[in-house]
Order: sequence, then C-alpha cells, then structure tokens
Amino acid sequence: MESQLSLRRLEVFCLVVEEGSVTRAAERLRVAQPAVSSQLRALEQWIGARLFVRTSGRMVLTEAGTRAHLWAREMLARCMQVRRDVEELTLGTGGSVVLASSLAVGTYLLPPLMTALRAERPGADITVHVTQPEHALHAVEIGEVDFAVMTRDERALPTSIVAETLLDEPLILCASPGGPPTADSVSLSALPKLPMVGVPRHVAFQRSIDTQLQELGVGELDTVIRLGHAEAIKAAVIEHGWAALFPRYSVERDLAEGRLRAIEFTDGALHERIGLFYRTDKYFSPLQASALDAIRLAGR
Repeated sequence: MESQLSLRRLEVFCLVVEEGSVTRAAERLRVAQPAVSSQLRALEQWIGARLFVRTSGRMVLTEAGTRAHLWAREMLARCMQVRRDVEELTLGTGGSVVLASSLAVGTYLLPPLMTALRAERPGADITVHVTQPEHALHAVEIGEVDFAVMTRDERALPTSIVAETLLDEPLILCASPGGPPTADSVSLSALPKLPMVGVPRHVAFQRSIDTQLQELGVGELDTVIRLGHAEAIKAAVIEHGWAALFPRYSVERDLAEGRLRAIEFTDGALHERIGLFYRTDKYFSPLQASALDAIRLAGR
C-alpha cells in the first residue's frame, strides 16, 4: 500500500463521484482519461479497498468508497478552511490576539484601541484580560497571552521577557467640583494635607506613586480609604469631597463633563509609566502586530 496521499488525488476522487464518470471528470480537469484512472487506482491502493463498481455505464461507490468519500470531502473542506484562515492571517483580517493589562489600562486605554481594530478586521478574535501586573507577567512568560500592557515599575523581569516603555502618562490630582482644595493649583508638598483616596498598597500603580513622592521629598499621603477600581474612587471623591490621583486617560470624560475638577501642580509632576511586555522569542502574527502598532501609536 502506498504511503503517500495527495490532496489532488482526493479532489480527483470527489470529482469522479460527482460526475459519475471517469471520462467526464477528465474532461472537467482537461486531462487524459488514463491520468484520472491512475489517480483512482493509487487511492484504492492507499486505502486498501475498491472504491467503485461500474453499473449501467456509471461509476457507483462501494461501501468502502462511500466511507472514503465522506472522509475525502471532510478533508478537502478542512484544507480549504485552513487556506482561508492563513489568508486572513496574512492580510491581518483574521486570527487572534490575547493580551493582559493592569486595571486602569484595560478599562480605559485599551478598549477603544482594540474595538477599533476589531471593526477593521472582520473575523478577528481579540481578548483583553484585566489582572494584576504580576499575573499578567506570568501569563506572558508561559505563553497564555501574546503580550501585556500595564503599569511599569522597577521590578526585576524574567530574562525571557522584553519590556519597552510605551508612554509616561501624566497623573492628575482630581477633586470634586466643590471640594478641597479650593485653589486650582497646589504644590506637591501640599498633597499630604489633603484627604486622599488611594488604591491598595500592593498595586504597581500605588508603588509607583509612593516611589515618586519619596524621590521628590513629599511626605506620606493622608489616605482615607483604598479602593480597587477607578470608578469607585471617582464616586468617593465626588460624594465625600476627597481627592485622588488619576492617569489622564481615565478621567478625560469626567473632567469634560464637570464631574471632577483638575488641580495643577505648581512645582513638579507625577507620572504613570506604562510598559509593553512580551517574550523574547515571540512571533507576532499580522493581527497581533497591528494591535501592537495601534497601542504604540496611541502612546506617542
């Protein structure tokens, strides 16, 4: 029995079944009849059974031929699907991209970029996982996600992961429309005097703020409560007249609609450094490369 099987042989077989005749199949293929007969004999040898019997001048499938025909059609259909999938991948219109992000980045910064990309790429499968940075890094390291976009701090990275800085996002001190401080600008040294809403201490965003304040010689903040989501922090600031530090991308709409008030710093600035993380050996498909390009462009 032959050990080789070609898709062409299956295509010829299915065409003979469709036409019910070797002659008509040869005419459609524009080849000589012996060439079609040779393909059928080779397929029978590979399968190890007769596929056709001749009845009233027509080729009729045997029981083995019927089973082989179902299998051949399925194989050809799957091969066609693979071709379409590969074509979509090449064009960047299909395929998948899975990324992980820190909370604020995954809530405010990435969704507009990824939904716009999806609208441009019919058939694309795009997933954004929001998680803690350490979990996102682990997912990158073991290949569960294609890359991660999140707050970057000074933690040591595994040697298998590359990190690049996408942007240094300005942090804005926000207060309620009628809450403290009453002025539209304050010095950084005035921050410890304000009732502040923060995030949990272990979160990379908070660690980054603490490090920057320490380097600037600013004392510890008077944090009245720590909350885990920006929307909850906004609500607390508005309802209770407290203040909080936000990355600009998370409060632009709130500022424009007057729900929050921006307070400028007179003597310095605070930032959230946002990084892109991926494996050193990572191959990016066209869709994944397009996602990276969209994120990098937004960071310029």
